[in-house]
Amino acid sequence: MGELVFLAVGLAMDAFAVSVTNGMCLKKCGLQEIFAMALTFGLFQAAMPLVGFWGGSFFYEQIKA
Repeated sequence: MGELVFLAVGLAMDAFAVSVTNGMCLKKCGLQEIFAMALTFGLFQAAMPLVGFWGGSFFYEQIKA
C-alpha cells in the first residue's frame, strides 16, 4: 500500500511540474486553454496506470509458467 501512495505522489508531482512550466511559458491563456490542459493531463494520468495494468495482465499469461 505504501508503494502505491509513493507512486501516486510521484505522478502528481510530475504532472504539477509540467503544468507549472507550461503556465510559465504561456503569455496569455483563457479558460478554454486552461481546462483543455487540465483535462489532457488528467486523462493521461488516469490512462497510464490502466495501460500498465492491462499490459501486465497480458504478459502475466505469457510468463506465468
